[in-house]
Amino acid sequence: MTLWQTVKETAVPIATYWLWLGFSFAVFAVAMVITGNTSAKDVQILVILEGTCALAVGVGQLLAFLRVRTWILLVGGAVCWIAYFGFLVGSMGTLGAMPDTVVVGLVAVLLLGPVALTGGLWSLETHRALWSAWLPMVYTVGGMLWWVEESGKIDDWKAGNKLAVWDPVALAMFVPSVGLFLLFLVTRETHRLATWRRGPTAPLRPTIEERGVARPRLTCLGLVALGLLTVFVAGSTALVAPFLWRTGPGEKPDSPPPGDDDPPEPREPREPGEMDPALQELLQKMGEAAQQAAGTVCTLLSIGLLALLGALIAYRPLKRLLVVKHLKDPFWTVSPTTRVDHGWKLVEIALGDAGVHPRPGEDAAGLARRAAPVLKSLSPVEVHGFDDVAEVADRVRFGLGVSPGDVETVERFSRWVMDTVWERLDDKAQLAAMYRAI
Repeated sequence: MTLWQTVKETAVPIATYWLWLGFSFAVFAVAMVITGNTSAKDVQILVILEGTCALAVGVGQLLAFLRVRTWILLVGGAVCWIAYFGFLVGSMGTLGAMPDTVVVGLVAVLLLGPVALTGGLWSLETHRALWSAWLPMVYTVGGMLWWVEESGKIDDWKAGNKLAVWDPVALAMFVPSVGLFLLFLVTRETHRLATWRRGPTAPLRPTIEERGVARPRLTCLGLVALGLLTVFVAGSTALVAPFLWRTGPGEKPDSPPPGDDDPPEPREPREPGEMDPALQELLQKMGEAAQQAAGTVCTLLSIGLLALLGALIAYRPLKRLLVVKHLKDPFWTVSPTTRVDHGWKLVEIALGDAGVHPRPGEDAAGLARRAAPVLKSLSPVEVHGFDDVAEVADRVRFGLGVSPGDVETVERFSRWVMDTVWERLDDKAQLAAMYRAI
C-alpha cells in the first residue's frame, strides 16, 4: 500500500482530530478576545502559540506515516526541553528585557513544540489516542478557565456556589470538546477494526473481499448514542470538577477588598500594542518559576539522557551475555528437546557472528551446508559432525523425538562452534557481534 493510499484510509480519523484541535484553538482565541486582549501583540502571541502547535502536529502525523519510532521524538523533545531550561538559566536577569514575542516563541518551539509533535504522532499510532488528547484539552481547558476567571465567577465559586462557574459560554467551550474527543476515539477504533478485519493476516477474513478504500463509518444511531454519551460524560464532569478545584495563596492586598455595594475599579486604558498587565504579570511569574526550577529540571533531564544513553550502549551486549549464558547453561530446568533447540540457537548465533545468517524458513541442514566452508576457513581442525547435529536439530524441530546421546552431541558441538568462531574474530568483528541483534 502506497503512502497516499494509507493517508486516504486514515482520512476520517485525521479530519476528526484536526476538527477537535481547531475547535480547541478557537476556544482559546475566543477567550482571549472576549476578555479584552485584542492588541496587536496579543494577536502575535496567539498566532505564534497556535501556529507552532498546528505545524508540529502536522509534522508528527507525517512522521507517523513514515513509521518513525516514538523514542526518537521523545529524545528530541528532551533535548528541546534541556535547551529551553538552559536558556532560562543563562538569561537570568535579562529575561524581562526581552521582547514578549521572543519569549513566547521560545516557549512555543522548545516547550510546546515537542508535545504537539508527539501528539500528532500518537494521534495515528495504535494504543496512543489518549496520549494525543493532551494538546487539544490544554487549549480547551485553558481558554475555559481564562473566561471563568475574567468573568468574575471565581468569587461566586469561593463563596460556596461551586456550579456558578458553568455559565453558557463555559459550557459552549467544554461540552463540544468532549463530544469531539469521543468522536475521535470512535473513528480511530472503527478504522482500526476495519483494517484488522480486511488485512492480509486477519484471523476473521471476510468471505467477500472489500473493494476500494475501507473508510470508517458511523451510523445515525451511533451518532445519537455518541451524543448521549457526550452529555453524560460532560455533565458528570461538570458536576464533579468544581468541587475538586483548589486555589493557591494569593498576594495580600494593600487595602481591604471592596464591599458588595462598591463599584469595581475601572481598568486603566492600554496604549495600542501594549500587552495586558495581567497577561504580562502571568508571563513574568511563569519565567520566575521556570528559572527557579531550571536547575533541578536540567539535572533530572541530564540524568535521564545519561541513563538512556547508557541503556542504548549496554542493552545489546548485556542481552547477548544473558542469552548466551542461558543457552549454554539454562537458568531453570528445561526438557531435552528444549536443550537441543538451545544448542542449535547457539550455533546460529556463532554462525551469524561469522557472517552466515539463517534465512527465513531455512532448515538446519541448509544452514549447515552454507556454513561448513566458513567454519573450515576459520579453524584448522576439520569439522566433524556438523551434518549430524543439523539432522538432530531438524528432527527435534519437526517433532520427531530425541535419541539417546543427541543432547550431549548438540551441546558439545554448539560450544565448540561458539568458542571457535569467537576466538578467531578480530576486535572490530567482536565489537560488531556484541551489538548485533540476536
